Amino acid sequence: MSKPRPAGPGGPERFFEKFRAAAARLPAGLIRVMPPATAEDLARVEAALGRPIPEAYASFLRSFDGADLFHESVVLAGAGPQAARPLTELVQDHPGELVFAESQAGDRYGLDERGRVVRHDEGAEERAIAGTTFARWLDATVAREQLLYGPDGEYAPDLFDPSGEELLPRVALRQAERALRADPDAPDAEHARGLALVRLGDGAGAIGAFRRATALDPDNPWPWFDLGRTALGLGRAADALPGFQRAAALEPGASGARLLAWAARAAAALGDDPAAAALRAEALARDAGLPQVLERSAREAIDAGDVAGGREALALLAAIDPDAARAPGLARLPVVEARPAPRLVSAPASRPLPPARPPRRGRGARPRSGASRPGSRR
Repeated sequence: MSKPRPAGPGGPERFFEKFRAAAARLPAGLIRVMPPATAEDLARVEAALGRPIPEAYASFLRSFDGADLFHESVVLAGAGPQAARPLTELVQDHPGELVFAESQAGDRYGLDERGRVVRHDEGAEERAIAGTTFARWLDATVAREQLLYGPDGEYAPDLFDPSGEELLPRVALRQAERALRADPDAPDAEHARGLALVRLGDGAGAIGAFRRATALDPDNPWPWFDLGRTALGLGRAADALPGFQRAAALEPGASGARLLAWAARAAAALGDDPAAAALRAEALARDAGLPQVLERSAREAIDAGDVAGGREALALLAAIDPDAARAPGLARLPVVEARPAPRLVSAPASRPLPPARPPRRGRGARPRSGASRPGSRR
């Protein structure tokens, strides 16, 4: 158990000045903060956790004992009896991290030993660096989310596509840019910027964003994949191949096998048949059932009228098993050759910034900001 610590230069009032100002300025209820935690509250939680609370978060709790951001889009846990969620109830299953927040999308946020905010998508066993410090992550989260609301605290309808289920790409880009102004070196926000640029048709700009995201968070496979996919779509297979290979090296199991299918496709587009054969063999060694999975994906896409999805699945199937790609029933779409002519994809492949689920009190459903990743989900 540690003794109470000072909040640092300027104190918590100054340290969280932007957050305090946003909470006061935004419509009532969008940011709900709790009264400060006491020294006794913090000591009790530290004893229960068996570890000190990182100073960056302890300082926040001495100012606000947790917070509910944007109708539970993200809930920051606290230490006292009035906390929106008790810190002691969050599952602490990542060594070296303190999980301090959860989102309605199912993501959990933790502070690692370097003071960075790390996002975990438990359902997909994914990890990404969401913020360079807690304070910057907090400001970036507020800046990004508040863009979606009007002065009455309701969702602004002109930000969504006609289905109401997905943010318009220009809005997703503005969200990412706002987050980056608050936390310029946040990999998740840079990845999100790249995905938005892909949707806007700026493939070259997207590749630059993905390259920066991979430099900032080299252990996250999804910026590498999106770099490869976008480069392949632009006909830059030489740039795509190493991106896919790096993504596959970072992603274990069947999901990584599908990434190797993308790499084999890029090698085939380069005309490097030995590399394509080696990647094909590696993919099948990881997942012997990959051809059947890809064939099923292609048939489902064709039956659903999803021409782009069907062609993509066929392209991957052709890279792994060209004979299967010519099977009866798949000919309803033009069969992709072993060396496909790549094109720029029109939709993002991953979701670096998780959106919330429908909020409470009868408000409209929250749209998702991106599409699903490849691998076991597609």
